[in-house]
Amino acid sequence: MKKLDKEILLQLIEDSEQPTYQIAKKVGTTRQTVAKKIAQFKEAGIISSFVPKLNPEKFGLATKAYVFLREDPRTELRRKNEDAIKKFHEVSGFYRLFGRYSAILEVRVRGSKELTNLVKRIHGLRGVRETETFIVHSSVKDMPEAPFVQILKLGAKTPG
Repeated sequence: MKKLDKEILLQLIEDSEQPTYQIAKKVGTTRQTVAKKIAQFKEAGIISSFVPKLNPEKFGLATKAYVFLREDPRTELRRKNEDAIKKFHEVSGFYRLFGRYSAILEVRVRGSKELTNLVKRIHGLRGVRETETFIVHSSVKDMPEAPFVQILKLGAKTPG
């Protein structure tokens, strides 16, 4: 990845709402070049979307939790569970794991009653053997972009 590409991406991470002319000025190129690069990043799948980062608490979703699942190992049961769990609006992330647990769910709910209801629905799925729930006490760092900033700033070799 070229230096200019990294500089543009760093600007977008810092503030994706800033106008292309402002990014161009900061990185020393034209706004047309910035616009073209952003389009190329989207086409190549480097940028998947521009979405606002909403404050869950402002929407009443004050409880964040992680629910670990232990499931029957049969592939067809796991696929059915994946299809069902993906439809649960409380689940913001669903990740398959290697190890003691087969999956982890990241959830946002209004409170303990809603979390209890969700866990009961999960237990109602065929093949779910056990769950363990961890309620987040406080968030010390929530920066999913941090590893990308590090790579882009240090000039580490990136694919492409």
